[in-house]
Amino acid sequence: MKHKIIPVKNVARLASAYQALENRPLNTPGMGLVWGDTGRGKTTATTWLINRCNGIYVRALALWNASSMLRAIAEELDLDPKGTRSALEVRVIEKLAETQRPLFIDEADHIVGNEQMMETLRDIHDLSTVPVIMIGMGQMRKKVARYAQLENRIMHWVEFSACDHEDGVTLARGMCEVEVEDDLLNELIDMTRGEVRRLVVGLAQIEDEAKVQGLLKIGKSQFKRDFFLGQRPNAKGGR
Repeated sequence: MKHKIIPVKNVARLASAYQALENRPLNTPGMGLVWGDTGRGKTTATTWLINRCNGIYVRALALWNASSMLRAIAEELDLDPKGTRSALEVRVIEKLAETQRPLFIDEADHIVGNEQMMETLRDIHDLSTVPVIMIGMGQMRKKVARYAQLENRIMHWVEFSACDHEDGVTLARGMCEVEVEDDLLNELIDMTRGEVRRLVVGLAQIEDEAKVQGLLKIGKSQFKRDFFLGQRPNAKGGR
């Protein structure tokens, strides 16, 4: 297996949205929202993007408050996290404005609904002018819609949807060192419900089985194992 980011449609949409945020006209909103169910590849894709754009990454925690958020961002910016909340906020904003490094906040579901954190994040966005991208779960879009102070600052909305057949072909061609026939690939996509994380695991099993059999191409009739360890009986359509 080749270990690299494959440009499935979710990744392409994320890259396009970030490019638009980075190149947006002056005095226009610069926030983005990435959301989708678990297993859709949000973390992997955003990590790839963060490395490309030298972004600042923090992961929100359930017990965070505004001070916790500011300290986490300050540490990533190599700032002293001590001092009052207001002083720390000023230092964070000044450093982001100086470096123009975009800010990515994972698990941002923990922020939406907390007035102090939302107001602090709004200040960071408005005063630093850097892109601010929030990453959250499947209900994040609906949660954000309840709060105008966030919703009206979001310029791009990127939903990470389930992989379809076209994405599956792109993944298989980009990652596998053997050719995977459509009948086997479609079965894997159906079983994983298009979850990219599980698709990659299944493709690794397919490639391994092909190599064991000395095959350069493998289809449904030649695949003699389960896609996943501990898979329940008959999970593969009775095979």
